[in-house]
Amino acid sequence: MRQIVLLLLAVVMPFTIKTQDLTEGLLINDLSLHPMQDIEKPGHLDMITDPAFGTTIRRITNAAPGQVIVPMYSTIQAWNADESMMILYNQSSGKHELLNGMTYQFVRVLDDVDPIDLEQIFWDFSDPDILYYPDDLTYDFIRYTISTQSKEVLVNLASLTSCNDDIEMGNDIQMMSWDSDVFTFRCGNDTAYAYQISTGVLSGFNIQELNFTAPTVAPSGTLFYHDKKVYDSNGNSIIDLNKNAVEHSCVGKLSNGNDAFYSIAFQEGPEGGCIGDIIAHDLTTGECIPIISQNQGYDYPQSGTHISSLAHKNTNPGWVAASMIGYDQNGQELLDQELVIARAINSNVEVCRIGHHRSDEDQFDYWGEPHAVISPTGTRVLFASDWSGDEDGLSVDSYVVELPAHTTLISTQNQNNNTRWHRIYPNPVNDRLTLELENTNSREIILSIYNATGKRIHTYKTRMDRFNITTQDLSPGIYFYKISDNDNEAIYGRFIKQ
Repeated sequence: MRQIVLLLLAVVMPFTIKTQDLTEGLLINDLSLHPMQDIEKPGHLDMITDPAFGTTIRRITNAAPGQVIVPMYSTIQAWNADESMMILYNQSSGKHELLNGMTYQFVRVLDDVDPIDLEQIFWDFSDPDILYYPDDLTYDFIRYTISTQSKEVLVNLASLTSCNDDIEMGNDIQMMSWDSDVFTFRCGNDTAYAYQISTGVLSGFNIQELNFTAPTVAPSGTLFYHDKKVYDSNGNSIIDLNKNAVEHSCVGKLSNGNDAFYSIAFQEGPEGGCIGDIIAHDLTTGECIPIISQNQGYDYPQSGTHISSLAHKNTNPGWVAASMIGYDQNGQELLDQELVIARAINSNVEVCRIGHHRSDEDQFDYWGEPHAVISPTGTRVLFASDWSGDEDGLSVDSYVVELPAHTTLISTQNQNNNTRWHRIYPNPVNDRLTLELENTNSREIILSIYNATGKRIHTYKTRMDRFNITTQDLSPGIYFYKISDNDNEAIYGRFIKQ
């Protein structure tokens, strides 16, 4: 039995989660008011249904009174490539914490990882067992393997550049290219560089005023952003974006696959327009695309807006998430204390409001900001909250909105390298669970269900490719399942009973 538990709760799980349309089960471009209701803070790992939006929100940390356990920032990946692990920051201890990315169970403190800045930890975009960081003491840029806790020094940034000043990476935006090959950094406030790991090539930037901020590499690894300008791989400025001031922002992709810069804008750009809560700028053409703006029926841009555009595994590019605090900070007006997802499609923008974060920033200042982070598939959104109701909260915890699209749609490979897929839904479930499975040869399929302790509680057999399971006898909580056949091929996953 212990072997099954370890397999189900393995930190690195051998599957790839496929994605689907994130608007599934959500209202699209809805401008009606959905006032926030004062509801009790959920217990650790418990979930609630947001009464205003009908989405599932789960509390994934258990901070003591006065403590803060939060996402690193909206522009920093929380989940690894296959979403089997995630990293949060415990501000109270000053340490990063590793969690199981599916069950949210605490795994360990990353006390052997010491980055220059708490936000300078970057998951590999393909390998779920790898992360990168610049070491705070040595300025080594390190490739770290989670499963073995081993470190490989890729390059020493000080020796590489003969830098005698402080070395830092980005500021509001910090990331690597989406092939995990290019990153940027600066030496003091004088020089900035891009480094390509695969070739060992170091490139400089022609930037007169760094303003203590390194350029940010775009997903392609060939374009860079700094202070309202786009730079090419030679470090030369090629486009001035139609943006008036530097605000909270993120770099990702548009629906057409082009590199994009996402930002809030409180003023029109020098060429007019481009004002709103979320404005997308095409880094290839310089065009700006309003995602949430007054022209679309929304209010003036909300205060405390942070944008995350890290849904790199979604098969439909252009998805972002954002959290807004707002001016009234009571969740009664449009976008006030709300979380949203949106897809940047020129002339056909899709915006879905997905919940209230219930954090007003009053008690914990910066640490009380939600800093929403979208998952690689886009099916989940992480955020921080002190869960303020009539009174300020006592601590800041991390929460996850699990969208209706967060179903377990998994592909794996058997010994013959034949791709098998299945879907188990709805997830979370109330009374009836449906399993769809590729079973073209009508083999006998065995479905085993286990509770959170690894105890097998149900076994079902079928030769069909679709069948229903009654779940009325299950208590609310997390359950795991194993699907196997006579060839000993097995698929693993989990579902939630509401």
